[in-house]
Amino acid sequence: VEQNLLTGRNQSLSDRFFFSTNRGAELQRHNRSDSELEQQHEILLSTLLLELQLHSTSTDQNKRRVNEVTLKIKY
Repeated sequence: VEQNLLTGRNQSLSDRFFFSTNRGAELQRHNRSDSELEQQHEILLSTLLLELQLHSTSTDQNKRRVNEVTLKIKY
């Protein structure tokens, strides 16, 4: 009977350790995934800002050219 109790207790401890280890690995995966998503988000935001700056610069240059051509046509 004692042997069965010890075996059952060992199995219970083993199951808890296995669950705890799996839970720890799962949390590490989630944390790594969150960190990777944050990095991707930052990269996408900086890329978007660069695209907006480029668009704004291009728009300004285009307006200047249109004004130059318009002035040449008038005079």
